[in-house]
Amino acid sequence: MTNADLQGKVAIRMYRGILGDCFLLRYLAAGITRHILIDCGVLQGVTGAKQTMTRIVDDLQKTTGGLLDLVVVTHEHHDHTSGFLYEQARFFGDDFRIGELWLAWTENSNDSQAVALHARFKKAKVALAGVVGLSGRGTPLHQDARIQTVHGLSAFIDPLASKEKDKRTTIEKLKDKAGSKVTRYLEPGDVVRPAAIDALKAYVMGPPRSEERLRKDLPSKGAGKEVYMTSLDEAMALEERTLRLKGEVPDNVDSPFAPPYQRPFSRVADETDTHGGGDEESSSVEQRYFGSVDQWRCIEDEWLDGAETLALKMDSDTNNTSLVLAFELPDGQILLFPGDAQVGNWLSWGDQTYPKDAMSGKPLPLTRDDILARVTLYKVGHHCSHNATARAAGLEKMNDSRLVAMIPVVADVAKGNDWNMPYPDLLSALQQRTRQRIVSGDGNPASEIKAFANSPTDPANPVTLSYAPDELWVELLIPY
Repeated sequence: MTNADLQGKVAIRMYRGILGDCFLLRYLAAGITRHILIDCGVLQGVTGAKQTMTRIVDDLQKTTGGLLDLVVVTHEHHDHTSGFLYEQARFFGDDFRIGELWLAWTENSNDSQAVALHARFKKAKVALAGVVGLSGRGTPLHQDARIQTVHGLSAFIDPLASKEKDKRTTIEKLKDKAGSKVTRYLEPGDVVRPAAIDALKAYVMGPPRSEERLRKDLPSKGAGKEVYMTSLDEAMALEERTLRLKGEVPDNVDSPFAPPYQRPFSRVADETDTHGGGDEESSSVEQRYFGSVDQWRCIEDEWLDGAETLALKMDSDTNNTSLVLAFELPDGQILLFPGDAQVGNWLSWGDQTYPKDAMSGKPLPLTRDDILARVTLYKVGHHCSHNATARAAGLEKMNDSRLVAMIPVVADVAKGNDWNMPYPDLLSALQQRTRQRIVSGDGNPASEIKAFANSPTDPANPVTLSYAPDELWVELLIPY
């Protein structure tokens, strides 16, 4: 595509075949094609993930010439950042230059609220890593449904670099690559412009500063329990349990009983291993605890409930720290990139105006509703899962007749992990609101092209789409 093809248009490229986010925006500014990369990741454990990411980064380098005018990282989940990790020799070497890096305030190491948030997340991550390490394939624990959930969700978490000399996170490596002078930490209500693209305005809608909003992951009504990460208690208890199971902490630490009356579980189990009885004491333990009739008395597996709950909290609460950007084109259209924002993040968009304060002699600030009413492209949050798109406070306010959607999903991969992505009710609502104008990470190109042709966004100057010859990506060309 030449500069002439981009005149008066913006190109949004979504990389396909990955259950992860990787978007490249191309915009013509002062006769030069500028490039914005929003996230670059694929889910851990996806077959061929590293090879696919190599192909994606090959294409990124070829398309951009190695100059990324702006890199945006929405949040630290592996399916949004693993490309930088898998191809770190290229991203952090000489193959790419980063003109500017945008992150949420939650990534600012000089922000006390952000530091406290990351301390909580790190504690939970360590605890979950311990559970995963104890429950790999071939272990009895691996068959437990709760452990299956933990393993599935751990695929989203940026791995701990415990065996590497360089223990910086992927985001920290990106900060070092870009440099502090061009790294910006964005706050809700900010209105910013990329340094290389002054005509492109971005409204920063999330993540919220409110702890209540950050912890609100599910709707209050009709969608099950709300999930919160309120303290370190569960993470600490889980970490201690895994250490005990590995034999690194004695069973009798912090026991409420004096030493003469302590009977550690491991010793009792050894004594009654054959279940053949013995003295009166061990026989009583055997009958009441190890007997087949009274198995309900055993509580050794109850801690797995906590592991599952903590994994769910860790996943959703990290999603809720997503940097949410609404890019405004010169004609007022909005391109909405919400990362994987959950309910609390969405609701917080109504907590401020954009910019936060009215300025003398300037137009009145926009509200959330003003911005959503102008959305013509929606990058669907969290692979079209059930709780990452608000209804009344979100999709139902996107009423521009030109609305199109991009869904970074591979349904077969999601199904293999028992995830309902895309969520049928949400997908149906998106199809209705966009008039079928949706492109997916696993979509059929012929069907998608037909849908856009049957319902053009504008008969005179419609949004068009194209695909890489090998279908590595789909690209929308949006006129303004």
